[in-house]
Amino acid sequence: MMPTWIDDPLFLRPLVAGLALALLGAPLGCLVVWRRIAFFGETLAHAALPGIAIALLTGLPPLLGAALAATITAALLALLSREGEAGHDSVLATLAHIGLAAGLIILALNGSIRLDPMALLFGDILALSNAHVIGTVAACAIGGVFLGWYWRSLVFLTLHRDLARVSGISARAFDILFLAGLAAYVVLAMKLVGVLLVTSLLVIPAAAAQSFARTPEGAAAQSAVLAGLAVIGGLGLSFACDWPSGPAIVAVGGMLFLGIRLAAALRR
Repeated sequence: MMPTWIDDPLFLRPLVAGLALALLGAPLGCLVVWRRIAFFGETLAHAALPGIAIALLTGLPPLLGAALAATITAALLALLSREGEAGHDSVLATLAHIGLAAGLIILALNGSIRLDPMALLFGDILALSNAHVIGTVAACAIGGVFLGWYWRSLVFLTLHRDLARVSGISARAFDILFLAGLAAYVVLAMKLVGVLLVTSLLVIPAAAAQSFARTPEGAAAQSAVLAGLAVIGGLGLSFACDWPSGPAIVAVGGMLFLGIRLAAALRR
C-alpha cells in the first residue's frame, strides 16, 4: 500500500524542487569536499542575511537581495584568500560572522521587517509556489549545463592544481566561476533547508559518497543518489510524522552518511 503523503499535491512541489537541488548539489558538493571548503556554504548563507533584510526594507524580492549579498561575499573570498587557499578558514569565519552580525543589526534596527525566523533558519520548502519551483528547476538545469561543460577543468584544478596551471588553466578565473556558482546554489537551497542547514545539503551526500567511489564521476553520481534519497525520505517523514521538512531531510542524509561510513569502517 502506497503511503498517503505520496498522493498529497503539496508533496509534489517540494519533491521536484528538492530533487533538482539534490542533482545539482551532488557534483558541487564533491568539489566542496575535495577543496576542503565545507564551511564556505555556511559563510554564504550567513552573509546572505543582510541582503535579505535590505531587500525587505527596499521592497525588492528577498531572493535577489540574498543573491547579491552572496555573490559579493564570494568575490571577496576569492580576492582576500591567498592563491591556492580559496577556502582559508580564517577568511571564511570572518566573512560569516560579519554577514551574520550585519544582518541581525539591520533586522533589530528596523521593526517594520516581518520575517519568520524559523523559516529563515531551517527552511520552508512546503510553502513553495509553482513559480518558485519552476524557477528553481530552471536555475538548476542551467547550472547543471555549465557545471557539466567545465567539470573536467574544475576537477583537474581541484585535485591537481599545479598541473592544471601548467596546462594553461586559469586558476583564479575558475575559482571565481566556481565560487559564484556555489553562491547561487546556496541561495536557491536556503528555501529548502534554511540558513543553518544549507551546507549539510552539499556536504553530507558528497562526504558519504567518498567511501566507495573510485572516480570523480562515480563520486558525483553516488552523491546524487544519496541526496535524492535524503530529499525523498526527509519529505516523507515530514508529511507522515509532522516533522519540519528541512531538518528531516538533513536527518535522513545524516543517517545515510553514518550507515555508509560505518559499513566502510567494518570492511577495513
